[in-house]
Amino acid sequence: MTSQTSNDKQNPSLEEVSNTLAKMIADKMDIDQVGIKPESDLQELGLDSLDTFDIIFNAEDHFGIKVPNDQVKITTLHDVAVLVHQLILEQNK
Repeated sequence: MTSQTSNDKQNPSLEEVSNTLAKMIADKMDIDQVGIKPESDLQELGLDSLDTFDIIFNAEDHFGIKVPNDQVKITTLHDVAVLVHQLILEQNK
């Protein structure tokens, strides 16, 4: 049984995706990344719908994926991370 290494840039782990997204949110909102948890509600972090789309667009650029418009129904960091991670795995097949 082989495990995925953190050096695998093409298929990062869900935790790596979540950490990258948390950093994007922290940078955008000028808040401390330490306070951003997977269960953090994006609105409670101060993100409105436009901010959320901006984070998703940044994730598309960063991870080289395309998020379908109909799949952008998210409320927490974990929701975004799961969506982005799933798309990375699907689109890097």
